[in-house]
Amino acid sequence: MAEESLFGTDGIRGRAGDYPLITSFLEFLGETLAGRLQGHDSPGKVLVGHDGRESGEPLAAAIAKGLNRGGIDVDLLGLAPTPCIAYLTGEGPYKAGIVISASHNPATDNGIKLLSETGTKFNNAEEKALSLDLEGASLPSSSPSVARGITSRKDILSDYLSWMRTQAFPQLDFSGRKIVIDCANGAWSQFAPRVLSAFGADPVVIHNKPNGANINAGCGSLHPEIAAATVIDENAFIGLSLDGDGDRALLADEKGRILDGDALLAGLARSILPTEKNTVVATVMSNLALERWMQKIGGKLVRTPVGDRYVAETMQTEGHSLGGEKSGHLLFGEEHSFRGDGIYTLLKVAEATLASKCSASSFFADYRDFPQSLRNLPVTRRPALEELPFFSLACKQAEETLEGKGRIVTRYSGTENCLRIMAEAETQELVEAVLDSLQKAADQEGILSGTK
Repeated sequence: MAEESLFGTDGIRGRAGDYPLITSFLEFLGETLAGRLQGHDSPGKVLVGHDGRESGEPLAAAIAKGLNRGGIDVDLLGLAPTPCIAYLTGEGPYKAGIVISASHNPATDNGIKLLSETGTKFNNAEEKALSLDLEGASLPSSSPSVARGITSRKDILSDYLSWMRTQAFPQLDFSGRKIVIDCANGAWSQFAPRVLSAFGADPVVIHNKPNGANINAGCGSLHPEIAAATVIDENAFIGLSLDGDGDRALLADEKGRILDGDALLAGLARSILPTEKNTVVATVMSNLALERWMQKIGGKLVRTPVGDRYVAETMQTEGHSLGGEKSGHLLFGEEHSFRGDGIYTLLKVAEATLASKCSASSFFADYRDFPQSLRNLPVTRRPALEELPFFSLACKQAEETLEGKGRIVTRYSGTENCLRIMAEAETQELVEAVLDSLQKAADQEGILSGTK
């Protein structure tokens, strides 16, 4: 029934109501997962939460029913950010956590992220093993649930807030400062204002009224210019734009400059990393300017494939404490168990800025990206890129053109049916010329269904 491609770069993704995001399969997934989680010492328990999509509750109910049928109790958080679910899974009596979310994707999409008992995402081996289990099992036909329960546990979100306030940032004080937060009508909508208020901030909250259909719609991390403009209008200290499930953060300084993951990594690398371990882990999508920046300050940049799980794995294996993606997924090592967390990122940057006794604009003033553009090209099929002669030749020519002054990255998306082509160079004109040549070659291969 399942296949290895069921899991992409960030769990299972698709259109809600279409396979695999249908009730029967998610019940099956829950029951199969329960089989892997069952231990001899106790029946086990799983924590489940979702973002602000209309499909979130029914999908959560389906997977919870399957877990119950497999002998696993379920605690339901309801509307909750990925970082909260991850933290509570790792700290609580849970054998796994499940996030029902499609992050920055439209409201019609949804997804399943599986977390281990430590709160970290399932790795490739764990996902593959579960896929094989799904392939080898047969879909049950209305077998009755065993006597396991589903319990609403919205109350335990306060445990995350308590940890942030008393342990992670016990000295941080925002008294007298306005902080803008764009919740993307997503998972942080109800909880983010409470967190910021706990640190004494005067939160200016926008897009925090999810109605099931408005998540990420013209707001949040896909449109950080909105929070940036609000920062200026409100004369705020800093602004934060979140994605739908709340694990990424784009910031805006008090002058309205948007700070993406690369800019945040650059500023933090200089201020919080020890000189002897001045290494940042980022993906192939991070700008060449970040690599040059790390060399300038006597450090280095280690690159991984796209996906914060790969950043986390490299950080853990090599002992690094700072990493992330250009999209705003930042990871802070063991202190936050290698988990992406938009609010934590804001607090970490604010703490470093206040410790430096400067504004956010001054803190990040001397970092600038090289010109970079990314195009998402919808495709009708996904043959291996190295098997496409026109596209392979165009890539080789682009690399020769950019040698020493830029680079390209080409890959299929792990969450959407499109080909992503990225180029960066010393001038925007060169970037666009390279991307034009790559897009033309992809069109010659006959794999494109249009552009977006």
